[in-house]
Amino acid sequence: MSGVHRSVIAVFLVLACSIAVVAQESENLDDLFDAPADDSVVMDTETDHLAQFVTEDTIRFSGSFNAVGGIGAGWTSWPVVRDLSAGFDGTVGLTATTNLYVDAMPDPDFRLYGYVTTSMDPLSGGKTWNGFSIGELFVDYTWLGNVFIRMGTHSITWGQARLFEGVTNLMADAATDFSLRASLPTVLGGVSVIGLVNKDATTSYTQVCYAAKADEVLWNTMLSVGARYQLDEGLNALLSVKKVLWGVDLLADTVIHYDDASFYPKVLAGFFKEWPDVKLYGEYYYDGSASIGLDHVTGLACGFNNIAGTPLDLGLQWIHAFIDGSGSATAGLTWKPWKYITATLALPVAYGADGSRYVTTSNSDPARRRLAMVFGLEMAVSF
Repeated sequence: MSGVHRSVIAVFLVLACSIAVVAQESENLDDLFDAPADDSVVMDTETDHLAQFVTEDTIRFSGSFNAVGGIGAGWTSWPVVRDLSAGFDGTVGLTATTNLYVDAMPDPDFRLYGYVTTSMDPLSGGKTWNGFSIGELFVDYTWLGNVFIRMGTHSITWGQARLFEGVTNLMADAATDFSLRASLPTVLGGVSVIGLVNKDATTSYTQVCYAAKADEVLWNTMLSVGARYQLDEGLNALLSVKKVLWGVDLLADTVIHYDDASFYPKVLAGFFKEWPDVKLYGEYYYDGSASIGLDHVTGLACGFNNIAGTPLDLGLQWIHAFIDGSGSATAGLTWKPWKYITATLALPVAYGADGSRYVTTSNSDPARRRLAMVFGLEMAVSF
């Protein structure tokens, strides 16, 4: 008997048992009030019911499970009509991830939060679950009532980038390293100072990375100014601006890098507009570290919910690098055929010369295909 057949039989057995239990409970419910017991009054003077009602749990546990499987097929070079097998490549994939979270707050001034994660990739040889590893773990401490301290491994996001996420986020490495952050939310629009340890061995205070950021709202405009310094890295400074104008989110980030050997800027600008069933996002990015004056990248993404009244959502994305004329265009459909299940059908295309950026290094397809079709199913459950 195949695995699929066994699964189908197991599902039907579970349903049959559930129906039988429900039917039995319904029959018992009919007899509940045939001979009701006498009323009784119980006096409880020892339990403080009000305290039980207003006291929150000091520790909470939760989790999530995610499994993704799919197939992809396409050509690593542009297809040749006379020989469609040339450059054709097909792949399959299956991964599963489980996260377990803990959120403990024994006191209003102290909190511990973290999660452990494990994953499985059976089609790549990982037929058993990996050992649990820490994904995030930190403590929050409120000092003197208005200084909030966070210590441990946790994500810190600076800048406004979405399509080119991380290009202006000076603190992206905090997600995997140890940091100590002190925040003063009542100063300006918020001020924070950070100490980050991102070296394998840190024996001197000069090896620690130091950062600070201040936020403020002026003339209905969100302004953020931040700086990061480490002896080997040099100085990186960020100016971030965000404003809503005529219902459109306008954003811009500027990063200036300086060290003994180089000085260059990075600039990002973008917009976001949302309608009831449509979202439109665009971004432009200039990287002065690669080729001065040459490395410009632009991108556009658009999402449509319930297209033409169907349960299908449509997503379109286009990214183009001017430095070598390469880029990628992707169209995708998603829908939820069953509870917890999302199905996706995507058509990614990578264009440009052989060896160009979006044909090779920045190609999101692990098989480096120029033209492909990908179908996947995802199960995502939180508990």
